Amino acid sequence: MGKRIRKDPNNMTILEHIEELRVRLLWIIGGILVAMAGTLSYSERVIEIAVKPLKEALPEGSKIIFTGVTEAFWVRIEAALAAAIVISIPFTFYQIWLFVKPGLKENEKRFAIPFVVVFSILFIGGVLFAYYVVLPLGFKFLLKYGGKDLSAMPSIKQYMSLFLKMVTSFGLVFELPIISFILARMGIINGRDLLKRFDYALLVIFFVAAILTPPDVFTQFLMAAPLTLLYVLSIIIAYVFSTKDSS
Repeated sequence: MGKRIRKDPNNMTILEHIEELRVRLLWIIGGILVAMAGTLSYSERVIEIAVKPLKEALPEGSKIIFTGVTEAFWVRIEAALAAAIVISIPFTFYQIWLFVKPGLKENEKRFAIPFVVVFSILFIGGVLFAYYVVLPLGFKFLLKYGGKDLSAMPSIKQYMSLFLKMVTSFGLVFELPIISFILARMGIINGRDLLKRFDYALLVIFFVAAILTPPDVFTQFLMAAPLTLLYVLSIIIAYVFSTKDSS
């Protein structure tokens, strides 16, 4: 196959932009599948790590169960997929960089490696924050409502779905500062724009937190609080790095 010619982004049609996005998504999916081929054999260990926050919060005598014949099998597949997504993060963000790169100035295109590194660090930082802070506190808060008459026997399938949703959500929301930097350098936003919309941003933040977390105020606050701080940081970044006219 011949070398793929990359068109000038300023002269690309909407369909050509969509095609470029499709290509990047295919590369990302391919990278995840390759990583998953190596994580399948470690899926049991991944599950052990994932359930640790829940096991530490469960009352004595409680167990994590599975209720369907195929449930344990599919949980291991989900665990392998989750590990593959984490492992392939640098490759994923490199593909994102290749997609946004044409919209940047020539002197900004040298930041490919820092971009990938920072994006990866922020995502992993969000995952670790969810794992070590939000999940333990959230489980201790929620499980105490069982009382003496109810025994906790959470399903591994339901738990893994919640776990993946939480860590992925926090990983993504922690990307807000770097997204703000990119949009600011592309002249799409500036600090004044973000500051003017702070009250609307708070509404969106708590709405997102309500969707992505379990239906309790405490866990929602655990997401909304750092997301608000990240938005404030994004305002500062946009003020410093924006190329958009602030008049």
